[in-house]
Amino acid sequence: MLRDHPTIRRLLLAAAGIAAGVGVMLAQAPARREFEVASIRPNNSGPPKNNINPFVFIPGGRFTATNVTLVDVIVQAYQTRRIQMQGGPAWIDSDRFDIAAKADMDQGRVEGEQWPLMLQALLEDRFKLAVHKETKETQVYALAAGKTPPKLQPSKEGEQTKFTPGERGQMKFQKMPIVGLVNTLANILHTPVVDQTGITGFFDFTLDPMQFMTPPSPDNPVRPDFSELVLTAVQEQLGFKFEKKKAPLEFTIIDHAEKPSEN
Repeated sequence: MLRDHPTIRRLLLAAAGIAAGVGVMLAQAPARREFEVASIRPNNSGPPKNNINPFVFIPGGRFTATNVTLVDVIVQAYQTRRIQMQGGPAWIDSDRFDIAAKADMDQGRVEGEQWPLMLQALLEDRFKLAVHKETKETQVYALAAGKTPPKLQPSKEGEQTKFTPGERGQMKFQKMPIVGLVNTLANILHTPVVDQTGITGFFDFTLDPMQFMTPPSPDNPVRPDFSELVLTAVQEQLGFKFEKKKAPLEFTIIDHAEKPSEN
């Protein structure tokens, strides 16, 4: 079934990354703090079978990640996307880990913009991760507003940013900025997507790509690809349009990574 397709599993991680990263301004981040203690253990249970966000950030200075790959954590630490990540050994997408870390609270509470920098320090120390950034001219999809206002419902006060995959490929977004939709689309299309809508704020909306599925027939035996259905849904159900173009895009290049030793 589509709800269990690997593509759908990747969507949650993309949206979860946005939920954790909304409002993070790395360019203006303070001096980097580090976790006081951290435990990293292999998780051999296989990919998660539920849609719970594996990352927990507690302002008191505790961080946990359950059944995650190194790539999952890099996405959180560097606010990037898998499709904008290159290099590294094959195991960074397959080996899974449980992580528990705690900050020294004598230095005060951990603020939102400090988390990515602390995760970077953890990855450098325990996974011996080394990365650098490169900007490359790349083929992208540009998401833009259509001729009519987009069909987005402003989020309600008190809602939490959340992505929920439903039956038959349905995707429900709650209190999601446009960048959350953009990252999700990039994962599905396997092509970088850039936001050219000019729309700010948080919204509730649903994508139901399977509404545009035409059953195969003798005259048309080819079943459309799921990504094609998603493109149609974004245009028909949300009122956006796509344009294929080349644009400069920042990539995170993995120069080195090692499996962490037991604690």
